[in-house]
Amino acid sequence: MRLSLILTALVCIVSSAYAHGPGASDISIGGAIICDTSEQAHRYVTLRNSGNKAMAALQVVNTEANKANACGAAVVAFRRGETVGSERIDGERVELVKITVLAFSTGEGWSTVPATEQYALIAPPGIET
Repeated sequence: MRLSLILTALVCIVSSAYAHGPGASDISIGGAIICDTSEQAHRYVTLRNSGNKAMAALQVVNTEANKANACGAAVVAFRRGETVGSERIDGERVELVKITVLAFSTGEGWSTVPATEQYALIAPPGIET
C-alpha cells in the first residue's frame, strides 16, 4: 500500500528546473513514471484506470514488454521534449511527455547515463495535485 502511494505521488510531482550554469537551465529534476515507449505509458494509464494498483500496472507493462524495467518510477535529471498527450489517472490530469534522461537518482547520489529518450507521465505545470 505504501509503495503504491509513493508511486502515485511520484506521478504528481511537478518537476522543477535547476540551473547548473550557462545553457543548462533547460535541465529539470523530478520524479515520474517513465517508460521506454509512449505505448507502454498509455498501457500503464489504461491499467491504472481499470483498477490496477501502480505496482501491478508496472508489472503487467514490464511483463508484456519482456523487459523488467520498461516502465518504472524514477527520479531523473532530464530535458523536456514535446508533450505527446494528456491523460487522467484516478481523475488527476497528467501529461505524457517525451523526455531525454541524463541521470537518475540512486537514492544516495546521481548516476549519469547516455542521453536516453523516454516517455514520462508528469503533472502539468501549475496543476496542484
